[in-house]
Amino acid sequence: MRQYELALIIRPEVDEEGQQAILERLSQLVTEHGGQVENVETWGRRRLAYPIRKVEEGFYHFVQGQFPAAVLDELDRVITLDESILRHMIVRKDE
Repeated sequence: MRQYELALIIRPEVDEEGQQAILERLSQLVTEHGGQVENVETWGRRRLAYPIRKVEEGFYHFVQGQFPAAVLDELDRVITLDESILRHMIVRKDE
């Protein structure tokens, strides 16, 4: 397994419990496929550099850990289907 970082921007209308539910669901998906979430960093509500779907602010979250390659496509699919996530990016970290 390799080190990855998942960056998420969640809509500002989603409350803290909703954000935690999203992060928990994604972490569970990673662990079900044999991965491990090592750190979840929350930056909080920030202004976006440009509007995304007429939204100008969002909650930033970063999930770091060891993800198996098999989970990346499923993770991308689940995130894309979730309407409350504005943007996401999965990056492999160099070691």
